[in-house]
Amino acid sequence: MSDIDSRAFFGAVLKAIACTRNHNPDESGYAEGVLAPTARIREFEKELGDRPLGPAEVDQVLAWLDSTFRTKHTPAEEREHYLRRVAEVTGQTRTQAAVAA
Repeated sequence: MSDIDSRAFFGAVLKAIACTRNHNPDESGYAEGVLAPTARIREFEKELGDRPLGPAEVDQVLAWLDSTFRTKHTPAEEREHYLRRVAEVTGQTRTQAAVAA
C-alpha cells in the first residue's frame, strides 16, 4: 500500500459517518454501533499523530466505519459511494475490498 494522506482518510471516513442517514429505528444500539466507533476513530486519529497509517490500521478504521454503516442500516449503494469517496480522496484502492457490502 502506498502512503495515504491520513488527514484526508480520517476526514473522508468521519464525513461518511456524519452524512449517512440512520435508517435503524433501534435507538439503543446507536451508542454502541455508531457513537463508540466514531469516538474510537477520532481517538485513533489523535494517537496516530504524524505517523503514516499501516494496512492493518486502515482495515481497523474501515471496520469501525462498517460498524456505523451496519448499525444505521445504510443501503449497499450508499456504503459503496462513501467507500469510493474515501479511496478517491486518499488515493488508495483497498477501501472497497476491505468493507463487505
